[in-house]
Amino acid sequence: MSLNETLERIRLSPVPQNEESAKFYVLAPILRDLGWDPHRPEVSYEHPVGGGASGRVDIALRGPRGIVAMIEAKAPASNLGNHVTQVLGYAFHDGVDICVLTTGLEWWLYLPRESGEPAKRRFAVLNLQNDPLEQLSDDLNAFLSKETLVNGLAVKRAQSVLKASLETAELNTKIPGIWANMVNSPDEELVELLSKRVYEGTNLRPAREQVVEALQRSPQPSSSVSDSQAGVSRNDALPPSKMSKRKQRPIAIELWGHRYSIQMWKDVTCTVAEKLYDRHPHEFHKILELEGSKHPYAARDPKVLKNPKRNGFSEVGSTGYYIDIHLSSENHVKRAELFLDCFGYPPSELKIKFE
Repeated sequence: MSLNETLERIRLSPVPQNEESAKFYVLAPILRDLGWDPHRPEVSYEHPVGGGASGRVDIALRGPRGIVAMIEAKAPASNLGNHVTQVLGYAFHDGVDICVLTTGLEWWLYLPRESGEPAKRRFAVLNLQNDPLEQLSDDLNAFLSKETLVNGLAVKRAQSVLKASLETAELNTKIPGIWANMVNSPDEELVELLSKRVYEGTNLRPAREQVVEALQRSPQPSSSVSDSQAGVSRNDALPPSKMSKRKQRPIAIELWGHRYSIQMWKDVTCTVAEKLYDRHPHEFHKILELEGSKHPYAARDPKVLKNPKRNGFSEVGSTGYYIDIHLSSENHVKRAELFLDCFGYPPSELKIKFE
């Protein structure tokens, strides 16, 4: 059976009931299709880490020169964010370059020896139920096949992917601010370029003041909603810090200088999450690491959220990410600000418009 066929079978099968079922029915067949023999010493179960004193990792993949990858398995529907430190510690301690944290259906892949916080060492998130089969097959082969792990190509590919991901995240964060500075205080080169384009299109040459005013009114990149469409006056949108005593119904938010119509408090959280996904689709998995004392704030499986009933969570667009929405008005705003902070945006980027 090919890897694609195995992945298709896993999708059509019932969700494993526990960690051991996930290892037997999901992990072992996938490893077999990736060139590993689950019945030979190259696949070591309950492998001792740190000389046996620090603990045991569920699966260690062994090459001719030692362990090349570690896999820590958790029960389906587990919150993987609670176990990141554990698996990174195991792999880092033993000098392993690639480690995996998985429920069988959700796979988080890390480069534990890279620098930075855990979110900046994760180079891939794979979802066996939702991701395209060809993409899953390509990624699993690239990063976890016996051939690529033993010859070192898997690590090189992972490092390349992580570097590109971090660079993309930085650009997505910085570009809107740079653009805002450009249009708020346009230099002569930008003014001249726009004047030229206007002249080419209309055969009329605008005054410099007209060009500057047009630039200052222009939206930042990635906006799909105009001020007129949202129907919000720029002067009466309040930052969340100044609206705690306001009891009116919110009708819009202002985010990164753009207006989006809303109807209820939960729309504040949902809209912020959706717009963050639009800007950071490849880094959006970072939201899964946000959690309270007992429950995560976002998950791939809504059953692990604090309020798993249908009116207690909402899907972020059609992304397969779910967020908790059973909150007070104040906590909706706090949650939205937390989401923004996760991607490096200050709370001042968000303002609320009331009825």
